[in-house]
Amino acid sequence: MRETLIVARKEFMDCLRSRWLISGSLLFAILSIAVFFGTAAIGGSLQFQPLATVVNSLLSLTVFLLPLLSLMLCYDAFVGEAESGTLLLMLTYPLSRTQWLLGKALGQGSALAVVLVLGFAALPVVQAFLEVPYPMGELLTALGKLAASGWLLALVFMLLAYWVSLIVRHKAQALAALLVLWFVLVLVYDLALLVVSVAGADVFGRSVLSGMMLANPASVFRLINQMGAADAALVRPEAAVLAGILIGWVLVLFFICRWVLLRRRM
Repeated sequence: MRETLIVARKEFMDCLRSRWLISGSLLFAILSIAVFFGTAAIGGSLQFQPLATVVNSLLSLTVFLLPLLSLMLCYDAFVGEAESGTLLLMLTYPLSRTQWLLGKALGQGSALAVVLVLGFAALPVVQAFLEVPYPMGELLTALGKLAASGWLLALVFMLLAYWVSLIVRHKAQALAALLVLWFVLVLVYDLALLVVSVAGADVFGRSVLSGMMLANPASVFRLINQMGAADAALVRPEAAVLAGILIGWVLVLFFICRWVLLRRRM
Protein backbone atom coordinates (compact mmCIF):
# COMPACT_ATOMS: atom_id res chain seq x y z
CA MET A 1 0.00 0.00 0.00
CA ARG A 2 3.00 2.33 0.26
CA GLU A 3 2.89 3.35 -3.40
CA THR A 4 -0.89 3.82 -3.24
CA LEU A 5 -0.60 6.10 -0.21
CA ILE A 6 2.11 8.16 -1.92
CA VAL A 7 -0.24 8.79 -4.85
CA ALA A 8 -3.10 9.56 -2.43
CA ARG A 9 -0.97 12.09 -0.55
CA LYS A 10 0.08 13.72 -3.83
CA GLU A 11 -3.56 14.07 -4.96
CA PHE A 12 -4.66 15.46 -1.59
CA MET A 13 -1.83 18.01 -1.55
CA ASP A 14 -2.73 19.03 -5.11
CA CYS A 15 -6.25 19.81 -3.88
CA LEU A 16 -4.77 21.85 -1.04
CA ARG A 17 -2.29 23.74 -3.21
CA SER A 18 -4.91 24.56 -5.82
CA ARG A 19 -7.08 26.15 -3.08
CA TRP A 20 -9.91 23.79 -4.09
CA LEU A 21 -10.02 22.34 -0.57
CA ILE A 22 -10.26 25.73 1.10
CA SER A 23 -12.72 27.25 -1.37
CA GLY A 24 -14.96 24.15 -1.33
CA SER A 25 -15.06 24.12 2.49
CA LEU A 26 -15.81 27.85 2.67
CA LEU A 27 -18.53 27.52 0.05
CA PHE A 28 -20.23 24.72 1.96
CA ALA A 29 -19.88 26.53 5.29
CA ILE A 30 -21.28 29.82 3.98
CA LEU A 31 -24.20 28.18 2.19
CA SER A 32 -24.96 25.95 5.19
CA ILE A 33 -25.15 28.98 7.49
CA ALA A 34 -27.28 30.78 4.89
CA VAL A 35 -29.70 27.85 4.80
CA PHE A 36 -29.67 27.62 8.61
CA PHE A 37 -30.76 31.23 9.06
CA GLY A 38 -32.74 31.42 5.82
CA THR A 39 -35.19 28.77 6.98
CA ALA A 40 -35.62 30.72 10.22
CA ALA A 41 -36.47 33.93 8.34
CA ILE A 42 -39.05 32.43 5.99
CA GLY A 43 -42.01 33.79 7.95
CA GLY A 44 -40.67 37.34 8.07
CA SER A 45 -39.16 37.05 11.55
CA LEU A 46 -36.18 35.13 12.89
CA GLN A 47 -37.99 32.08 14.20
CA PHE A 48 -36.14 28.79 13.92
CA GLN A 49 -38.00 26.00 12.17
CA PRO A 50 -38.03 22.35 13.33
CA LEU A 51 -34.79 20.45 12.81
CA ALA A 52 -36.40 18.31 10.08
CA THR A 53 -37.05 21.43 8.00
CA VAL A 54 -33.46 22.61 8.37
CA VAL A 55 -32.05 19.19 7.46
CA ASN A 56 -34.30 18.90 4.40
CA SER A 57 -33.10 22.34 3.26
CA LEU A 58 -29.47 21.32 3.77
CA LEU A 59 -30.25 18.13 1.88
CA SER A 60 -31.48 20.10 -1.12
CA LEU A 61 -28.31 22.21 -1.04
CA THR A 62 -26.03 19.19 -0.76
CA VAL A 63 -27.64 17.09 -3.47
CA PHE A 64 -27.20 19.89 -6.01
CA LEU A 65 -23.83 21.29 -4.99
CA LEU A 66 -21.81 18.26 -3.85
CA PRO A 67 -22.01 16.22 -7.10
CA LEU A 68 -21.08 19.34 -9.05
CA LEU A 69 -18.05 19.96 -6.82
CA SER A 70 -17.00 16.33 -7.26
CA LEU A 71 -17.22 16.56 -11.04
CA MET A 72 -15.32 19.85 -11.13
CA LEU A 73 -12.55 18.30 -9.04
CA CYS A 74 -12.16 15.05 -10.99
CA TYR A 75 -13.27 15.66 -14.59
CA ASP A 76 -9.65 15.94 -15.80
CA ALA A 77 -8.19 13.27 -13.50
CA PHE A 78 -6.92 11.19 -16.44
CA VAL A 79 -7.61 13.06 -19.65
CA GLY A 80 -5.92 16.15 -18.20
CA GLU A 81 -2.75 14.20 -17.46
CA ALA A 82 -2.89 12.65 -20.92
CA GLU A 83 -3.10 16.11 -22.55
CA SER A 84 -0.26 17.49 -20.44
CA GLY A 85 1.97 14.47 -21.09
CA THR A 86 2.31 13.40 -17.45
CA LEU A 87 0.19 10.26 -17.87
CA LEU A 88 2.99 8.24 -19.49
CA LEU A 89 5.43 9.59 -16.91
CA MET A 90 3.25 8.39 -14.04
CA LEU A 91 3.07 4.91 -15.53
CA THR A 92 6.87 4.65 -15.68
CA TYR A 93 6.96 4.64 -11.89
CA PRO A 94 7.01 1.28 -10.07
CA LEU A 95 3.28 1.07 -9.39
CA SER A 96 0.44 -0.72 -11.13
CA ARG A 97 -2.48 0.99 -12.81
CA THR A 98 -4.77 -0.32 -10.08
CA GLN A 99 -2.56 1.23 -7.39
CA TRP A 100 -2.58 4.52 -9.28
CA LEU A 101 -6.37 4.52 -9.61
CA LEU A 102 -6.84 3.60 -5.95
CA GLY A 103 -4.38 6.28 -4.87
CA LYS A 104 -6.20 8.93 -6.87
CA ALA A 105 -9.54 7.82 -5.40
CA LEU A 106 -8.20 7.85 -1.83
CA GLY A 107 -6.57 11.27 -2.18
CA GLN A 108 -9.43 13.07 -3.87
CA GLY A 109 -12.03 11.17 -1.82
CA SER A 110 -10.27 12.36 1.35
CA ALA A 111 -10.40 15.94 0.06
CA LEU A 112 -14.16 15.62 -0.49
CA ALA A 113 -14.58 14.25 3.05
CA VAL A 114 -12.67 17.21 4.51
CA VAL A 115 -14.85 19.65 2.55
CA LEU A 116 -18.01 18.07 3.94
CA VAL A 117 -16.77 17.94 7.55
CA LEU A 118 -15.47 21.52 7.57
CA GLY A 119 -18.53 22.81 5.74
CA PHE A 120 -21.07 21.29 8.11
CA ALA A 121 -18.93 22.03 11.20
CA ALA A 122 -20.04 25.65 10.91
CA LEU A 123 -23.52 24.75 12.18
CA PRO A 124 -22.47 23.25 15.56
CA VAL A 125 -20.30 26.35 16.05
CA VAL A 126 -23.35 28.56 15.48
CA GLN A 127 -25.34 26.32 17.84
CA ALA A 128 -22.70 26.75 20.56
CA PHE A 129 -22.89 30.57 20.50
CA LEU A 130 -26.58 31.22 19.83
CA GLU A 131 -29.78 30.11 21.52
CA VAL A 132 -30.95 27.64 18.91
CA PRO A 133 -33.79 25.25 19.87
CA TYR A 134 -32.00 22.09 18.71
CA PRO A 135 -30.25 19.71 21.11
CA MET A 136 -26.58 19.49 20.16
CA GLY A 137 -26.74 15.69 20.06
CA GLU A 138 -29.63 15.64 17.59
CA LEU A 139 -27.96 18.27 15.41
CA LEU A 140 -24.65 16.38 15.33
CA THR A 141 -26.44 13.11 14.56
CA ALA A 142 -28.36 14.63 11.65
CA LEU A 143 -25.27 16.38 10.27
CA GLY A 144 -23.16 13.25 10.68
CA LYS A 145 -25.70 11.21 8.74
CA LEU A 146 -25.86 13.90 6.06
CA ALA A 147 -22.07 14.13 5.80
CA ALA A 148 -21.49 10.36 5.70
CA SER A 149 -24.13 9.69 3.05
CA GLY A 150 -23.04 12.84 1.18
CA TRP A 151 -19.49 11.49 1.06
CA LEU A 152 -20.75 8.26 -0.53
CA LEU A 153 -22.68 10.33 -3.09
CA ALA A 154 -19.55 12.38 -3.76
CA LEU A 155 -17.55 9.18 -4.33
CA VAL A 156 -20.16 7.98 -6.84
CA PHE A 157 -19.87 11.16 -8.88
CA MET A 158 -16.09 11.19 -8.48
CA LEU A 159 -15.88 7.73 -10.02
CA LEU A 160 -18.33 8.72 -12.75
CA ALA A 161 -15.92 11.57 -13.53
CA TYR A 162 -13.02 9.09 -13.61
CA TRP A 163 -14.90 6.86 -16.04
CA VAL A 164 -15.69 9.71 -18.42
CA SER A 165 -12.15 11.07 -18.09
CA LEU A 166 -10.81 7.66 -19.12
CA ILE A 167 -12.91 7.28 -22.27
CA VAL A 168 -12.65 10.76 -23.81
CA ARG A 169 -9.68 12.42 -25.50
CA HIS A 170 -10.06 16.05 -24.44
CA LYS A 171 -10.86 17.84 -21.18
CA ALA A 172 -13.61 19.89 -22.81
CA GLN A 173 -15.37 16.68 -23.87
CA ALA A 174 -15.15 15.31 -20.33
CA LEU A 175 -16.52 18.50 -18.79
CA ALA A 176 -19.41 18.73 -21.25
CA ALA A 177 -20.37 15.07 -20.83
CA LEU A 178 -20.24 15.27 -17.04
CA LEU A 179 -22.34 18.44 -16.87
CA VAL A 180 -25.01 16.67 -18.95
CA LEU A 181 -24.75 13.65 -16.64
CA TRP A 182 -25.13 15.88 -13.55
CA PHE A 183 -28.13 17.63 -15.10
CA VAL A 184 -29.84 14.32 -15.87
CA LEU A 185 -29.15 12.54 -12.56
CA VAL A 186 -29.70 15.48 -10.20
CA LEU A 187 -32.39 17.53 -11.92
CA VAL A 188 -34.18 15.73 -14.73
CA TYR A 189 -34.42 12.24 -13.22
CA ASP A 190 -36.45 13.18 -10.14
CA LEU A 191 -38.69 15.47 -12.16
CA ALA A 192 -39.38 12.68 -14.63
CA LEU A 193 -39.98 10.24 -11.77
CA LEU A 194 -42.49 12.65 -10.25
CA VAL A 195 -44.37 12.87 -13.55
CA VAL A 196 -44.36 9.09 -13.90
CA SER A 197 -45.52 8.55 -10.32
CA VAL A 198 -48.45 10.96 -10.80
CA ALA A 199 -49.45 9.91 -14.30
CA GLY A 200 -48.71 6.18 -14.11
CA ALA A 201 -48.99 5.15 -10.48
CA ASP A 202 -51.82 2.75 -11.25
CA VAL A 203 -49.92 1.25 -14.18
CA PHE A 204 -46.46 0.73 -12.69
CA GLY A 205 -47.23 0.11 -9.01
CA ARG A 206 -45.31 1.07 -5.89
CA SER A 207 -42.51 -1.49 -6.27
CA VAL A 208 -41.62 -0.36 -9.80
CA LEU A 209 -41.61 3.31 -8.81
CA SER A 210 -39.45 2.53 -5.79
CA GLY A 211 -37.04 0.58 -7.97
CA MET A 212 -36.78 3.51 -10.36
CA MET A 213 -35.94 5.81 -7.47
CA LEU A 214 -33.34 3.43 -6.04
CA ALA A 215 -31.64 3.27 -9.46
CA ASN A 216 -30.48 6.88 -9.10
CA PRO A 217 -27.75 7.55 -6.47
CA ALA A 218 -28.94 11.15 -5.95
CA SER A 219 -32.45 9.90 -5.16
CA VAL A 220 -31.04 7.28 -2.76
CA PHE A 221 -29.13 10.04 -0.97
CA ARG A 222 -32.33 12.05 -0.62
CA LEU A 223 -34.18 9.06 0.84
CA ILE A 224 -31.48 8.42 3.44
CA ASN A 225 -31.68 11.94 4.83
CA GLN A 226 -35.32 12.95 4.46
CA MET A 227 -36.71 13.67 7.91
CA GLY A 228 -40.39 13.93 8.66
CA ALA A 229 -41.28 13.18 5.03
CA ALA A 230 -43.29 10.16 4.02
CA ASP A 231 -44.41 9.33 0.52
CA ALA A 232 -47.24 6.83 0.42
CA ALA A 233 -46.55 6.07 -3.24
CA LEU A 234 -43.12 4.63 -2.49
CA VAL A 235 -41.70 1.76 -0.48
CA ARG A 236 -38.87 3.21 1.63
CA PRO A 237 -36.11 0.77 2.67
CA GLU A 238 -34.08 1.21 5.85
CA ALA A 239 -31.21 3.71 5.89
CA ALA A 240 -28.65 0.89 6.11
CA VAL A 241 -30.03 -0.70 2.92
CA LEU A 242 -29.94 2.65 1.14
CA ALA A 243 -26.34 3.24 2.28
CA GLY A 244 -25.50 -0.22 0.99
CA ILE A 245 -26.89 0.76 -2.42
CA LEU A 246 -24.56 3.78 -2.54
CA ILE A 247 -21.61 1.62 -1.48
CA GLY A 248 -22.56 -0.81 -4.25
CA TRP A 249 -22.50 2.07 -6.75
CA VAL A 250 -19.00 3.02 -5.53
CA LEU A 251 -17.63 -0.51 -5.85
CA VAL A 252 -19.17 -1.16 -9.27
CA LEU A 253 -17.92 2.15 -10.68
CA PHE A 254 -14.44 1.58 -9.25
CA PHE A 255 -14.14 -1.78 -10.96
CA ILE A 256 -15.50 -0.31 -14.22
CA CYS A 257 -12.84 2.41 -14.06
CA ARG A 258 -10.18 -0.20 -13.28
CA TRP A 259 -11.30 -2.32 -16.23
CA VAL A 260 -11.18 0.67 -18.61
CA LEU A 261 -7.80 1.83 -17.27
CA LEU A 262 -6.22 -1.61 -17.61
CA ARG A 263 -7.31 -1.79 -21.25
CA ARG A 264 -6.54 1.77 -22.21
CA ARG A 265 -3.69 2.30 -24.67
CA MET A 266 -1.35 5.05 -23.54
